[in-house]
Amino acid sequence: MGDVEMNTIDPSELRIVAGRLTELGARTARGFFGNVTASRKADDSPVTEADHAAQATILDVIADDYPEHAVLTEEPVPEPDRHAPVAACEYCWIVDPIDGTRNFARGVGVWSTSVGVLREGRPVAGAIYDATTGRVYSASVGGGVWCGDQRITTVGRDIDGDTTIAIASLHRRRMPLALQTWLERYQLRNLGSLCLHLVWVAADMVDAVYASECKLWDIAAGSLLIEEAGGVVTDHKGRAIWPVDPAKYDDESLPILAGFPQTHSHLLASLLNEDLPS
Repeated sequence: MGDVEMNTIDPSELRIVAGRLTELGARTARGFFGNVTASRKADDSPVTEADHAAQATILDVIADDYPEHAVLTEEPVPEPDRHAPVAACEYCWIVDPIDGTRNFARGVGVWSTSVGVLREGRPVAGAIYDATTGRVYSASVGGGVWCGDQRITTVGRDIDGDTTIAIASLHRRRMPLALQTWLERYQLRNLGSLCLHLVWVAADMVDAVYASECKLWDIAAGSLLIEEAGGVVTDHKGRAIWPVDPAKYDDESLPILAGFPQTHSHLLASLLNEDLPS
């Protein structure tokens, strides 16, 4: 991949690199699949040795090839001095080695590996490896959405009874009243991996995604895929998510609503018609 001056990087190059990194990380993770034991982190979410190993594989490449870039990851970085300080960097790589750890730990093959790149707090490139198919979906700002080496085109659908909304678990927060309406009118799905939910919106496999609490590494790559596909990404109040300052990010939740314009507008209106937590 070679060392590159950070001010001359083409986003399409970063897209390709991010795609390769997701494949490397996922390959490492697969070596553990079916033979892992989950432990609990401070926030009670699960983690396995596969998460740490996959992340280490990805970080090794970033440290070697982009030493002037920062990293922000789901799991602790064991050798932070190998990377530039987040506060001082124009570019920051955002890594989620296994999104869907609960699935992975129980032998369910629905999980993903995500690598995004922020420039001055905004996604400029990203990729997600879909373990259900072995495909890599990627995007760069202004460069569209790709599945492998094929560019894909997505067209939003009309809202009807077949409209499919991917939702994340809500066990830590009350269910918004709007979701009760959605349950009656639309098709709701929860696959256990928010990164895959975002991918499948961008690839027109589902029509929208809603999550009341997610982390930066869950959305850094996937939100760019949706935007490059012509979709809209906001929080649950319709506010822009980006830019995010990685140096000030402290694991806080980032609610997200994403979909193509007509669907996003319709679902946002229903969310705004109730008193949701800020």
